[in-house]
Amino acid sequence: MKLGVIKEINNIHKDYIEACEDLNIKYELIDITSKDWIKNIEQFDGDGFLVRPSCSKAIWKEMYDEKLYFINKILKYPIYPSYNELFIYENKRNMAYWLEANNIPMPQTFVFYNKREALDFAVSYKNYPIFFKPNIGSGSLGIRLIKNQKEAIKLIEKMFTKWKFYNLGYTKWKKSKYKIPYPIMDDKQFNNILFQERINVKHEWRGVKIGNSYFAHKKLPDTKGLRSGSGKANYDTPPKAVMDFLKYVCDIGNFNSMNVDFFEDEHGAFFVNELQTIFGSKIKPYQMCVNGTPGRYLYVEDKWIFEEGMFNKNNSWNLRVEDFLNQLKK
Repeated sequence: MKLGVIKEINNIHKDYIEACEDLNIKYELIDITSKDWIKNIEQFDGDGFLVRPSCSKAIWKEMYDEKLYFINKILKYPIYPSYNELFIYENKRNMAYWLEANNIPMPQTFVFYNKREALDFAVSYKNYPIFFKPNIGSGSLGIRLIKNQKEAIKLIEKMFTKWKFYNLGYTKWKKSKYKIPYPIMDDKQFNNILFQERINVKHEWRGVKIGNSYFAHKKLPDTKGLRSGSGKANYDTPPKAVMDFLKYVCDIGNFNSMNVDFFEDEHGAFFVNELQTIFGSKIKPYQMCVNGTPGRYLYVEDKWIFEEGMFNKNNSWNLRVEDFLNQLKK
């Protein structure tokens, strides 16, 4: 069997290459940024494509969504993760639409493409503070807590076009490896905005499903109180209710590679915060412990069965490749 590895702009496709080499699977690197990308795909003599879209800029994410549609839906090549999983990846608008359409609980989310509607909302909303979230941005990048109506209106005025030709847009700031912040000037968001209600969070859970393997652990906050991208986690045994909610969401979406980050409020209710088919897995060489022992859960005959082991080798990329191979064999 031979797999194609779709080239990622910043070369983080190397995780797939390392997994293929570790599993002794033949692979070929395919560049879909080339003007000859369709020819590159059609000349490939393998069984399917491993994909890790570039999402640090909106235009790159758009390119992958467009071209993967033709690769998978028109040319009919298998891809991993699935197109449906990748379409909601690093796109908070699409994720919110998907959750609402499937009646899955989430913090109440408001998406606006109309400036007048956005301003009317800012004036009438009664439960400030509220979060603003950029459409693309992992690890809390670009998220702001809007304290009051005045701040919301100011942000809306900045993002929506004035006089039919001009807007400042919203610029995300990122920190370099030396912790110095710098603006991402070529990836501004404009003429749309997303607000999300603030939840009184007791815990935030990271639930992971890859193939038939399930994992969960608590995400811990950083010094600013943010859990996303904090790099901190608690690996106490996850309750059955956490595992059941993870499975419920993945079953509805028919997901095979999915990270479900969800809040637990003070009443024990769950609300999905993020759905990411590709996600960080670098805090520990495992994603879950049960009674202090690393391993995974399998769901067999309506029961959770724990299996001891280190299943997240190579930051879980080996597990993804193995799952894709199993799908292709079927």
